[in-house]
Amino acid sequence: MEFEPRTEIGYEKGLRVIGRFLDSEPSYHVSVLEIADGFAVRSHGSVDRAEGRSQHFPWERLRDLVIFQAAGRGVRSRRRKLGEVWDKFPNGHEDFFRALGHELDAEQARSLSLDEIPQGIAVSYMRPKDNDRGSFEKYHTVMGRDEITTLLEAAQARRGQSPEPAAV
Repeated sequence: MEFEPRTEIGYEKGLRVIGRFLDSEPSYHVSVLEIADGFAVRSHGSVDRAEGRSQHFPWERLRDLVIFQAAGRGVRSRRRKLGEVWDKFPNGHEDFFRALGHELDAEQARSLSLDEIPQGIAVSYMRPKDNDRGSFEKYHTVMGRDEITTLLEAAQARRGQSPEPAAV
């Protein structure tokens, strides 16, 4: 399927908004899929319940939420149970999604798919081939605790902050 990706907002900002949404309440078994006009996000409110919830984040809505959330920076939200792998990291989905988004923007990624699995986070996307910017290749990885920690530490170093250690 060929579609024109977003042009005004990158993965870093867009995924941060989605991460903040997921951190607003317990979120388990998260799945994020890039679709033609934004993202489809599925999650479960409990690890024990089968019924899930789905949310559509069109690019236009993401742009609005980026502005809205920027206006609220510095306002602390109350701490919530983040679920599964996220309980081990102090800043939940939001920081990880932002850091991953930065890497995806740098790789000129497209067609993102992200799934929480027992081993960590499965990430798949298309990226330009090294020698041929006109063609793409599929990239897939599973990020475990160590890879997530490394990604978060690199992101915090870019912002000039010392990273908070992961809770053990």
